[in-house]
Amino acid sequence: MTRTLFSILLPVYLFLAFCLASGGVMAQHSKPIVVSQTATHTGMRGHVDYYLDPEQTLTFEQVSEAGFAHNFKPIPTKTADFGYTSASIWLRFNVQSAPQTANTWRLHFRENFLKVLEVYQIPRSNPAKLLEQHSPASPFSARTIRYPEVVVGFQMPAGQTDQFFIKYQSGGSSQLSFAVRSEQEFTDLAARKTAKNFIYYGMLLLLILISFAAFIATRHSIFAAYSAYGGFGLLFIMHGDGNAFQYIWPNLPLFNGYASILLGSGLIACGANFARLFLSTRKYHPVIDKLLLALIFGELALVGSTVVVDTQLVKKLLVLLALIGTVLFTVSGLIAARTRFKEVRFFVIAWSGAVISSAIMTSRHWFGIEIPEEVQFDSMRIVFVLDAALMGAAILDRFNQMRHAQAQALQSSLNEAQRNLAISGRLRALENKYALAVKLADHTEKRLTDTVHDLRQPLHALRLNIQRLMDGQVAGDGAVNPDQIEETFGYLETLVSNELDPASQSGNTPVKDHSQAPVNMGEILQSVRDMFQADASAKGLDLRFVRSRELVPLPALDLMRIVTNLVSNAIKYTEKGGVLFGLRHRNGALWLEVHDTGIGLPPDAFHKVLMRAVRGDDLNGAEGHGLGLSIVQGLLQKHELQLDANIRPSGGTCIRVMLRRPAG
Repeated sequence: MTRTLFSILLPVYLFLAFCLASGGVMAQHSKPIVVSQTATHTGMRGHVDYYLDPEQTLTFEQVSEAGFAHNFKPIPTKTADFGYTSASIWLRFNVQSAPQTANTWRLHFRENFLKVLEVYQIPRSNPAKLLEQHSPASPFSARTIRYPEVVVGFQMPAGQTDQFFIKYQSGGSSQLSFAVRSEQEFTDLAARKTAKNFIYYGMLLLLILISFAAFIATRHSIFAAYSAYGGFGLLFIMHGDGNAFQYIWPNLPLFNGYASILLGSGLIACGANFARLFLSTRKYHPVIDKLLLALIFGELALVGSTVVVDTQLVKKLLVLLALIGTVLFTVSGLIAARTRFKEVRFFVIAWSGAVISSAIMTSRHWFGIEIPEEVQFDSMRIVFVLDAALMGAAILDRFNQMRHAQAQALQSSLNEAQRNLAISGRLRALENKYALAVKLADHTEKRLTDTVHDLRQPLHALRLNIQRLMDGQVAGDGAVNPDQIEETFGYLETLVSNELDPASQSGNTPVKDHSQAPVNMGEILQSVRDMFQADASAKGLDLRFVRSRELVPLPALDLMRIVTNLVSNAIKYTEKGGVLFGLRHRNGALWLEVHDTGIGLPPDAFHKVLMRAVRGDDLNGAEGHGLGLSIVQGLLQKHELQLDANIRPSGGTCIRVMLRRPAG
C-alpha cells in the first residue's frame, strides 16, 4: 500500500519541483538590460519583472529572498502600468554594462514625483545598497541628484551585471518608464531638455504678460480670462515636467502630489470661462452657456470631493473631463462659426488641437493604449503654446472685427446725425416763423391769428414725431415713418408760405388761384392721422380713420386746415375712448365726419362755439383758444359749404362738414 502511494505521489512531487525550479530559473535568468557608453535601454518588455503588494507590507529583504523569486512576473509591455492602483509595486531587473565602459550610471525615471520610491542595487558578491528612498513627505532636497525628474545614480564596473529592485507607489497613474543612461549621455539629455522646456515656458509667459498688460490698458475682461487660462496652463506644464516642484514649491511635497488636481481643474475651468467670454455665449448661445457653467461648477465640486474621495480616482476623472471640456469648447466654437466665422475661426483651430492632446491622454489613462509619456507631454507642450498663440490671435482678430463694426456704426451714426441736423434746422426755421407769427398775432387781423392757430397743434405733433425719430423709434409698433414727417413738413411749410410770407401780406404777390385738380382725400386723411397719432397716443386715445379714394375739388391746403382743426378739437376734448374720422355719402352729398367719445356739449352750445374766441372751456372746463371751429366755419363759407353737429346726450360729438354738394 505504501509503495503504491509512493509511486503515485512521486511524479506529482517531481512535477511541482520542476515547475518551481523552472520559475526560479526564469526569474533569475530574465534578459539583462545591456548598456554602454552610447547605447541606452528604455524598453521593459522581456527585461523587467514585477510584483504587486496590495497590502503595502513587504520589505526589500522579503522580496529579494530566493524563495520569493517565483512570485515575480515579466512585464508584458514597454512600460510599467498597472492603472490607478494604491498597491506598492516592486520591479526587478538586471543591468549589464558592456566592457570598456564608464563606471557611473544614471537610472532616469520619466516622473517628476513619486509618492513612495525605494531603489536597491545588489552588486555581485557585495551586500545590497539602498540608492534612493522617498516618502510622501520628502522635499525636493531629499533627492541625491537635483533634476526635475527623478534620477538615481549608481556605480557599476565595466562588464559587470548587477540586480536592481524598485519599489514605488503613485498618487495617480502607476505608469512608470525609465532608462539606464551613462553619466555623459544624461548630462547632454538634461541640457537639451532644460533648454526645450524653458523655451516653451518663455513663449507662454510672454503671451501671458502681453495679455495681462492689455487687460491693464483696456480693462477688457477677456484679457484677464486669457491670462488666467495661460497661467494655469504654464503651471500645469511646469508641474508635469517637475520644474514647479524644484523651483516654486520645493518644500511642499504633499501639495506637489495634489497639485495636478488643482492645476488641472483650474485649467479646465479657466478654459470654460474664456470660451464663455470670447463666444459671448450668454448673449448668443444660452444653452451652451449653461453647459460651460456646469463644467466650471463640476470642476469645483470635483476638487471639493477630494475631502472624501480617493485622489487617484479624481485624477483619472480629470483626464476624462479634460477631453469633454476641450470637445465642448470646440463644438461651441463651431456653432458660433455658423454666424460669426471671422470672429471665432482662430478659436476653433486652437481648441481642435487641444482635443487631439486630450484624446492622447485619455487613450492612455482610460483605454490602456501604449503611448510613451514623452509623446503625451510633448503633445501638451506643443498644444499649449499653439493654443496660447492662436487664442491670442483670436482675441486680436476679434477686436479688429469689432473696430471695423464700430467704424461702420460710427459712419451710420454720423449719417444719422447729419440727417437729424438737417431736420433740426428745418424745425428751427419753422419754429422761428412760428415765433414770428406769435409776435405778429397781437397786431394782425384774423388771417394771421387763424394761421397761428393752425400751426400750433400740427407743429406740436411734428415735434413729437421728430423726437421719436431721433430716439430711434423707426421700427416696430408705433414706428415713425420719415415720409410722414416729410408730409407734415410740406403741409406746414405750404401754410407758412401762403399765409405768413411777407410778400403775400404786402400785396406784392397776386392771390393764388385755388382752382386745381381734385384732391385725393385718402392721402389727406392718412396725413392727418399720422400727424396727430403721437398726441392721441400720449392721452391713451385710439385714433382711427376710414380709408377713402374720394376726389374733392377743393384746395389741398384748405382741406388740410379743415380736417386738422376738427381732429385736433376732437382729441383735445376727449379724455378716454377714441376719435374716428372719415367720409360718408348722405343724400347725394359727400360729408367729412369726425366722431369722438369726449365730454360733448349741451344742445344749445354748438352755435356758440362757432363764434370767434368762444372756447369750449367756457362751457365744460376743457382748455382751448376758441378759434378751431370758427376757422373751419370761415373756410366752409369761403367755398359755400356747410357744417353741422350731432350732440349725443350721453357724451361724445359728431361734427359733419360738407365737402361736395349733391350733383345737379
